[in-house]
Amino acid sequence: MSIPAMHIEIDKFDKNGWHNLLTQFNDASICQTWSYSDPAKRSVSSIVIKAGEEILGCCLVSLLRLPFSNLGIADIKWGPLCMKKGGLFKPDLLFHMIRAIKEEYAIKRGYLLRLWPHAIDERKELLKQILESEGFRVNPFERPYRTFKIGLSPSLDDLRKNFSQNWRRNLNKAEKVNLRVVEGTSDDLYMISFKLAQEMAHRKNLPAIVKSYKEFRRVQADLPETLKMKIMICEAGSEPVCSVVCSVTGDTGIYLLGASGEKALKLNASYLLQWHMIKWMKEKGAIYYDLGGFNPQRNPGGYQFKLGIAGKSGFEEVFLGEFHGCFNLSGQIAKLILDSWRFVDRLKEKCNRPHKN
Repeated sequence: MSIPAMHIEIDKFDKNGWHNLLTQFNDASICQTWSYSDPAKRSVSSIVIKAGEEILGCCLVSLLRLPFSNLGIADIKWGPLCMKKGGLFKPDLLFHMIRAIKEEYAIKRGYLLRLWPHAIDERKELLKQILESEGFRVNPFERPYRTFKIGLSPSLDDLRKNFSQNWRRNLNKAEKVNLRVVEGTSDDLYMISFKLAQEMAHRKNLPAIVKSYKEFRRVQADLPETLKMKIMICEAGSEPVCSVVCSVTGDTGIYLLGASGEKALKLNASYLLQWHMIKWMKEKGAIYYDLGGFNPQRNPGGYQFKLGIAGKSGFEEVFLGEFHGCFNLSGQIAKLILDSWRFVDRLKEKCNRPHKN
C-alpha cells in the first residue's frame, strides 16, 4: 500500500503534547512515554511521519552522550509506533519510519542507534526484514523479551474458565479468605509495594527488583494521571501481603512489577490480585494482557504462575530483541566502548555469582 506525500517532523512535540499523541496509537506503551527516559542522564527527541496534516506514525528516541566525548547512543524502546486506533496497518509506513530514524539519528547526528521493536503478527517479520536490509544487526548476546499474552475480549466468566484448573482452584481459595484489595496510583501505595519488593529481594537474593522499583517510581511521579501505572495491594487484615503494578497505554495491558511477602503464598493472595488486575484492564478497554517477561530456568515458579493465567487460549510471544546500527565512525566507536562496558559488567556478574560446592 503506497502512502502519498509523506514528510517527517523532528522535535515538534513537548512532553504534554507527546503524551496526548500516544493515546491515538494501539501499539503505544509506557516505554514510549516521555517520562520513561531519565532526564538526569538523557535528552528526548521525537520523530513523526505525516501525510498532509495527518500523523501516521511516531517514535520517541532517548539520547545519551558518553562521558568525556561527543559520542552518543540513541535508544528506541518498543517503537516505532504505526498502528493508529481504528486504522489499518500500512506496510510502507514501517520502511519509511526506519529509514527516517536511521537518517536523522545514525547518519546526521552520528549516534549508535539501538532499537527494541515491539512489533507483533505480520509486522514482526516485515520489520526484521526492513532492519536487516537497512544495515541493522541483531545483538546476539541479549535475550529477546519473551512473554505470555491473553486476549481480554471474552466475558469475565470465559476468562476465568480459561485459567488452568490448578490456577482457578487457588483463586477460589483466595476469594474465601478475608483479603482486601486496595488500588490507586499514589506514591503512598507505590511505597507499600516497594517495601514488599525490598523484603522479597532480600529473601530471594534478587537485587534487580529493587532497582526496577526505584526506576519506575520516578516514571510514575512524572506521568500524567491518565497514563499512570495501576497499583494494587492485597491486605490480610491491615497487613499488606502482596502487590502488583501494571500499565495500560495502547491496546495492551502489561505486568511490570510484583512483590509478595511471606504470608502471600499461604493465602494465595497473588491469584486474587491478578484477577482484580485483569478485570480492571478489561474495564480500561485493553484488548490483550501481556503477563511480563519470564525465565523458566531462573524462576520456574513465576513461569508456572503465568502459564496458569495464560491457560488454554493464551499464547507465547517472543519479540525481535535488540537491533543496533552504526553507520559512521562515531557510531562505530560508541559501539566499541559500549561493548567493552558490557564485557566488564558480564565479567563482574560472573565473578560475583555464588559458587556451587
